[in-house]
Amino acid sequence: MVAHPVSLRGLGFDGRTGDPLPAEGGRPVLVERTDDDFVVALLAELATAEGRKAIAKATRSAGEPVTSLSLLQPVHRSFYLAMFEVVCEVFGEPRLDPKQIDSAGLVLRRVSKSGAREGWMRKNGQAVGWVELGPEELDRDPDPARRKSPHAAGNAEIEARLASTLGAPDSLEEATTLLFVAPPNVCAAVGKTILYGLVPLASSEFARTNLAPPKYDEGEIRDMLSPYFVVSPSAPSLRGLAGKTFTRKWREELAEDKTFLAEAGGDKALAETLRNTAVATLERFVIMLRGLSAVFDAFENPSMKKALDGVLLPYKGEAKGRPAGKTLADAAEVFVHDKRNQSFVMPASWPAITQAQAATIAAAASLASQKRVAAIAPRRGRFDDIDATYEIQAFVRVKRDDGCPPKLSFCAAPSRAFRVAPWYENGNLPPIQVALPPIDKDNIKKFLPNVAFRVPKNIFDMLAKNKPEDFLDGKAKEGGGGIDWICGFNIPIITLCAFLVLNIFIGLFNIVFFWIAFIKICIPVPKSLTQGLPKGMTS
Repeated sequence: MVAHPVSLRGLGFDGRTGDPLPAEGGRPVLVERTDDDFVVALLAELATAEGRKAIAKATRSAGEPVTSLSLLQPVHRSFYLAMFEVVCEVFGEPRLDPKQIDSAGLVLRRVSKSGAREGWMRKNGQAVGWVELGPEELDRDPDPARRKSPHAAGNAEIEARLASTLGAPDSLEEATTLLFVAPPNVCAAVGKTILYGLVPLASSEFARTNLAPPKYDEGEIRDMLSPYFVVSPSAPSLRGLAGKTFTRKWREELAEDKTFLAEAGGDKALAETLRNTAVATLERFVIMLRGLSAVFDAFENPSMKKALDGVLLPYKGEAKGRPAGKTLADAAEVFVHDKRNQSFVMPASWPAITQAQAATIAAAASLASQKRVAAIAPRRGRFDDIDATYEIQAFVRVKRDDGCPPKLSFCAAPSRAFRVAPWYENGNLPPIQVALPPIDKDNIKKFLPNVAFRVPKNIFDMLAKNKPEDFLDGKAKEGGGGIDWICGFNIPIITLCAFLVLNIFIGLFNIVFFWIAFIKICIPVPKSLTQGLPKGMTS
């Protein structure tokens, strides 16, 4: 048993000799590994001086100050191990006997913009999310069952009554990752009691809290309703559109509209200007309809539709006007949902919105949008914030010889702050190679179906009765009755088709992004790499 203090500190190695070196400030040492079996590889390298030199080269942080530190995720095929040593705080700092270690682990904490530390907390096995830690909580035991009672009185009954009166201690458990003691032969080779553990940089956990979902503020609501449903010095213009009838092919109809030439007095240039203005106006009108439908569910939400109906849209020959909610729902069928055999007549003008109407619509829109956001917004994951910075802190629990619970000791200082690289950033390893099948008229019959899709009867019927150009021309007919089908395909052929389509679209979008020189790099396959590849796949 241990009767003296112990110290947990980061352990690094000299890149020239392989000798062990304490990390600067005792901070955790982070080593990057790209091996398939990275733990076995690390332990093997620790056992030899040459291996420890290699570890020194793979060390990403040994406590020294850095301008920026970015760690890759497992999706990049990179992993990070934190390394420590445990020493006795007596003369000569001998290593602690591994048998005296009760348990050890590390916690990963998020650093907020204010500099406060946040821990990823769980309660009753459920993730609570990031919770800010007070100064007194930074060095407390992550496990609430091991924490000292804040009402310690030396008597269980008295402590229970104090907890009942003053409140029970915090039951949140901070997420931890285990630290392991290196095997005896490794510790002996280095002359240190070594602890190591995997730094968690990816997680499928989501916070299960009762926090209100994010919502739009008043300014955002107003911007999304502008200019049609906000108070404005002048109402939106419908010039070139008023009273006209449009179908889902409204762009073609505007292109063929001869009223612009008549309005321009035969001036073709002016007529084209008027036409372009009308197209831009109708595009804004369609964007408004899409926003009402997508963000506010305006045509299905009764409160939102009622608020819109408070605005009357004027039509030629009608004294009263039509309720905007019902009228715009009809417009959405044409301009948003592309319904065939339907048309929409534009209002004669757009009315001025009163302060009361704008307030009613904004209030209804705010409530409606909250329902939309709550249904669509993703749950909050542990590493969702790509701009966040993190640090790790380690702890060890050492057995005592007085019968008391193990003594908790934290690392002298947390690691240097780092960010977690998003999945789309490049890693340090070459890309994964996917071999496409060599296809010709002689071997095509070898690629038999190895995956099957169960196709509903209406989908199968729709594909059967329409040609590809029907879908492009908007003439495709909907599927009807029949029977369900099972359609088999070959996965390598699907992959090849996807590759061909990918190349087509990369070429098309190159006129916008000019990216081919960077994202598509093709080089001949060296002859030394063609051995063992399928017939036909050579340089």
